[in-house]
Amino acid sequence: MFKGFTFETPKHNENEKTDESNKVSELTFQFSRISANEGGTRLESFQAHRSPLASRSRSETQEKRRLEALELQKKQRSITISKARQLALGTPTEEEEEEGEEDEEEEEEEVEEERVERLKRNRDIDDEMEEVSKIIKTNPKNKKKYKKKNKKKNIYANQIMYAENLEGIPDDFIDNWVMMICPKGKRCMVTSGSGETIARSRAGNIIGRFQSMIPNGSSANRTSDFCIMDCVYDATHWTFYVLDIMCWRGYPIFDCDTNFRHFWLQTKIEPSELDRPNNENRFYQFKALKPVFTNETGVVAKDPEGYVAQQGFNYEIDGLLFYHRQTNYRGGSTPLVCWVARTDVDKLLS
Repeated sequence: MFKGFTFETPKHNENEKTDESNKVSELTFQFSRISANEGGTRLESFQAHRSPLASRSRSETQEKRRLEALELQKKQRSITISKARQLALGTPTEEEEEEGEEDEEEEEEEVEEERVERLKRNRDIDDEMEEVSKIIKTNPKNKKKYKKKNKKKNIYANQIMYAENLEGIPDDFIDNWVMMICPKGKRCMVTSGSGETIARSRAGNIIGRFQSMIPNGSSANRTSDFCIMDCVYDATHWTFYVLDIMCWRGYPIFDCDTNFRHFWLQTKIEPSELDRPNNENRFYQFKALKPVFTNETGVVAKDPEGYVAQQGFNYEIDGLLFYHRQTNYRGGSTPLVCWVARTDVDKLLS
């Protein structure tokens, strides 16, 4: 006979009780560490428990990347003479000139494709079907679509070394850095070889071909030499201001440090040597920029235009470039070269 429900207090395992109490006490301890004021604010308690990476400033992370970049360039392979020769004398320049011809060929291909499509619509005529198959098999232009997909990468793209914005003054700023006062203009890579001089943009596109006094840069001065330079082109005054030299007369110096490259910059491009007006150099001038020691940064920041005038130049300033003295020349952005825009130069004094 049913006597009714009996309600009893549930029995808990003693081990479960201890586990739950431990969890509660642990959470209470963690919250008390954050909320407790041990001689500081809650913000200080939070910052004390942040990860080391999150607590770093932008200047500290940039300094760490500088050290990593210095170690990496020691492990990288040297840029050989064949690489420099490929940049200065490479055959892809012929392909760049054929871009206009390729456009005309594309128009011819479109006309041919329309004709093939018309023949395909009339599939009930055997003769036309045979003609379609012959056109498809024998016309080599139909394969160009697939060739364009496998088009070779432009070897001249991203070969210029670009700077990062300066986030903070490095600890070794006075001893291991050097400054360049950069003019306004278009950054470009200038190569000489095969009796002509070519200027290319950052993307590797040709800005212009011309004759110059650079070794093997003109038909009248044709030799087996070749040169590669990092320049800023001032279109108003038809002047290339040379920031860096990567190769001169066939000798690549990509793997040399900044001090040596700047020494060659001042000795190879002598004043007024490459800007004489003659048959080989009627319009364009080449002028080597002069490096400035970083202990004169304060003087430059007070009056950049006046300092440039003392150097013998007369150009509009775009900003300041700071090179680490141990930097090898590598294409792309690097923390070993830093940039301060002209509008931010005053901040260097503070």
